[in-house]
Amino acid sequence: MKMIGRVRDAVRSCAQGIHSMRDLVSIRGFSSFRSLRKSINLRTKLLLLFLVLTLLPLSLQGVMNVAHFSQTLDRKTEQFTIDMVRQINMNLNRMLKDFERLSLLPLYDQMVLGILREYDGPMGSGTWARSDDYQKMKLYTSAQAYDRPEIRGIHLISNSGILFSNLDSLAVKPVWDGSREQWFTELKGTEGTWRLLPPHVPGYYVSGQEASYITVGRELRDPGTLQRLGYILVDIRLEAFGQLLSNLNFEQKASLMIVDSQQRLVYEKTSTDGLSAYEPLLSHGEIRDYAENQKIELNGRSYLHVRHHSGYSGLSVISLTPITVIQKESGEMLTFTMGLALLCMAAVAILAVLVSYRVTRPLIRLKHHMIRVEQGDFSQRVTHYSSDELGQISRGFNRMMEEIHRLFHEVYVLEIQEREAELSALQSQMNPHFIYNTLESINMMAVRQRHAEVSAMVTALGRLLRYTIDKADRMVTLREELAFVDAYVRIQQVRYNGELEIIYDIEEEVNDCPVPKLILQPLVENAICHGIEGSLAGGSTGGIIWVSAVLFDQELLISVRDNGKGMEQEELDRLNASISGQTISGQTVHPPANPILHRHAGESLGLHNIAQRLHLVYGKDSGLSVDGSPGQGLVVTLSIHLQPKGD
Repeated sequence: MKMIGRVRDAVRSCAQGIHSMRDLVSIRGFSSFRSLRKSINLRTKLLLLFLVLTLLPLSLQGVMNVAHFSQTLDRKTEQFTIDMVRQINMNLNRMLKDFERLSLLPLYDQMVLGILREYDGPMGSGTWARSDDYQKMKLYTSAQAYDRPEIRGIHLISNSGILFSNLDSLAVKPVWDGSREQWFTELKGTEGTWRLLPPHVPGYYVSGQEASYITVGRELRDPGTLQRLGYILVDIRLEAFGQLLSNLNFEQKASLMIVDSQQRLVYEKTSTDGLSAYEPLLSHGEIRDYAENQKIELNGRSYLHVRHHSGYSGLSVISLTPITVIQKESGEMLTFTMGLALLCMAAVAILAVLVSYRVTRPLIRLKHHMIRVEQGDFSQRVTHYSSDELGQISRGFNRMMEEIHRLFHEVYVLEIQEREAELSALQSQMNPHFIYNTLESINMMAVRQRHAEVSAMVTALGRLLRYTIDKADRMVTLREELAFVDAYVRIQQVRYNGELEIIYDIEEEVNDCPVPKLILQPLVENAICHGIEGSLAGGSTGGIIWVSAVLFDQELLISVRDNGKGMEQEELDRLNASISGQTISGQTVHPPANPILHRHAGESLGLHNIAQRLHLVYGKDSGLSVDGSPGQGLVVTLSIHLQPKGD
């Protein structure tokens, strides 16, 4: 018996080891999301952990790098636009200084001054000029305009309106009254300083042949008397300003304009859509009110406004660049970075899946083995394992299974040997035939003396002995088991003076069903000893036992019911839990020590023994249950699936 106790302890320790390994595979969390973590397997946890530890730092670093690069690129673009506008104004000043010097040259030529003195008078009063004067002035102006394609014409105008030009006489009027044109009146009162006149159509050109020009003009005064002698007008083509801007790397979608001190547009280079930005900018207020560098809103779009003013010419160069253009390169960089990040994330995810599957594959395989062990298959072994910690666990699992398998077979063989020894000892102590002959002699004496009750009891006892001793089979038909129960009840009826009655309700088709031997007699004995006997002692009219058997599909249901004192519900729960080894109120109700191993001659097999026998013969789906109520008796039901696993 000590050996059996050690085996049972070893089996219990191995079972606890299996549960510990299962807890290792399931890895329970300790945070507020513990219930959620329980539902996530280890492979998913490793995959998520790998992705978080890899992608989170890379994502943060990528976002910070892109943000820093975008800000730096935007600042560089803004600074480039500011430098470009400043460079345009410097180039513009150089060009205008050249035209200013050109307008000063007549003051140093006495021939030009002398000819202009000869044609003095009110504006528009002149009629004609002498041919030689015209030729001299034409040669002078032509020499100044030579190889200057940006200059449309150089014109010297006397006070009386006589016009001398480098152009052909058919292209310009010989006499012109400038007082009739608004743009020309700006030269009056300038005291000989030069002026840049915004785009206009001069009236001295032949009608229908000319477009708008920008003019650099000056009053020509006598160096000695400072008296006004006339005017010099240098007409500049608009293409000259466009050529000046074409040498710079200018954004196609940006707008660039040149305005004078009176906010008049001198020149504008529009964006690719061809829309002018001068009018919308002017409609928002005074152009000069804008800061040199700021972001503004025009027609629902954001622009970078850059302005540079020239103190020399009084002109301001204004650039309007859409914010989307400034951020174009940073947007392209962001798109490229996001695409590269997605590719990296996909590669990392694939790598994480492969690594997590490779790491958790031994654990998953070990878990499947443990599930089969829990189902009762102790032949499971891990065949492939590595030399790391998981390999050590696998080897430990194999050793544990071998020990469990060995102990299980030792207990099983020991039980068989013990039962065979008991049976041999019993058979060696008494000769069954001697007992049968003796009982038959007693029966004959009772018949001769006409003691019917004695004869009945002796006959029933003989049947009991024959059934328990002569038959070595473990499986009998239900008909034979019921005959044995009937013999036992007859003896008890004599004992209780006929106050015990048994009623059978057996379907005909179940009589030949195989059942374990001595499976019903212990139930009838319990019904008599623990149920009916107490009620008979209390003066009850009699005890009744009902035995029924029905068949549903492949399930045989056998019930033994009595009209005894019954049991409280709490006692029933404890009894059923003790039979099945279940848990009540958080505590496991252990069944008594194995009744097969501890049984002595004459002891009852007990309810737990019957349930264990059903499990061993028919599997876990078969079993025993007890039901009832106080004063209404008990009913014990056997559920037998007629597809036995084996004897």
